[in-house]
Amino acid sequence: MNIQNKKIIWCHKSDLCLSWVHNLTQNKIMYEESDTYEIYYSNIYDVFFFYFKGDDNNHETILKNISLLKDLQNYVHVILCDFRSIIKVVELLDKSNHINFSIVNHLGEMMYDDKPIPVKDLKNIKYYFSCCDLFNEKNIICDLQITNKFIKDYKYSLIYFYFKLGFNFIQRGEHIIDNNKPKDGVFLYNKSKEGSQRRELIEMVSGSKKLVTKEFYESDIFWFGVNNSTVHSSFLIDYNTCKFNLIMETQPLTKNENVLSRFITEKTLKSLLTPTPSYVVMLEDVYNELVETGFYFLNKEFGDYNLINYQTFCNFLKNTNDNSFNELYINSIEKSKLNKIKLEEYIYSDKIKEIKLLINE
Repeated sequence: MNIQNKKIIWCHKSDLCLSWVHNLTQNKIMYEESDTYEIYYSNIYDVFFFYFKGDDNNHETILKNISLLKDLQNYVHVILCDFRSIIKVVELLDKSNHINFSIVNHLGEMMYDDKPIPVKDLKNIKYYFSCCDLFNEKNIICDLQITNKFIKDYKYSLIYFYFKLGFNFIQRGEHIIDNNKPKDGVFLYNKSKEGSQRRELIEMVSGSKKLVTKEFYESDIFWFGVNNSTVHSSFLIDYNTCKFNLIMETQPLTKNENVLSRFITEKTLKSLLTPTPSYVVMLEDVYNELVETGFYFLNKEFGDYNLINYQTFCNFLKNTNDNSFNELYINSIEKSKLNKIKLEEYIYSDKIKEIKLLINE
């Protein structure tokens, strides 16, 4: 390894943020590989991507590798998310005060500033890249989020779930699934907890003859516990059976002012990967940002998105006739088909803003 006076973005090969880091740019080539590391180089940005393959449970080895690169007069920016030694590594990096490090949260779930990583106590963190709000122990947005160190983009979680669930192996480009005779209905996974907001939202649409729900069996619970990642593959069939989909995000619409952490999960990603027009019930701010990006949701056909919009959609399903139902399908199907292409454009695009921040330009 002979890299001196260069810019390096460092990541552990087993870290969950690998998909985020490796997709900062597609414009890179393999530079060098050994038993303990892989190095890629991007000529466009003149930056090396260093993936350490050593034991992720040995913080001393990890710090030694980072320090070695730093001693060769390189500008090193360490990116961390979640591996076994991360708490100790973050702690030591923060104390060192001479190695730049940032944290990526693209997991699409509720996160706090004191756990699993106590970021509120970090003095020298460079950036916190996040797909969602970061709450404090009082369940309100933390102090870090209102600083220029906090970089939020809801779409980060699309990258995470896209690779975590293996959707990157779906053929890119236009849809190859073409159901010429979809069922005259709206498909819904109607599983929900008693008393939950999701249950209330589902009950609002219940009674519609257009609703098509999936039956879950006792054995499904057993196999979900054995290998829950395989449950996601069925969406390729389920979400292409009807003319429309109704999808409930993890953080749903609320009756009152939102007090939830805003983010999206694989549920929204699946809607973008299928040609079927989908009404996705998500928080308003998240919806508006995704629409501004260029994604299309069936929600748009019912006016500005809010709880009233959803109520209008539910009433439409309960009262519509076959002609109006089919007309909505014709008006929305071609717009929905473009989501997959727009998604792939984002996933495989150069994340110029993030790269410039990481290489200090």
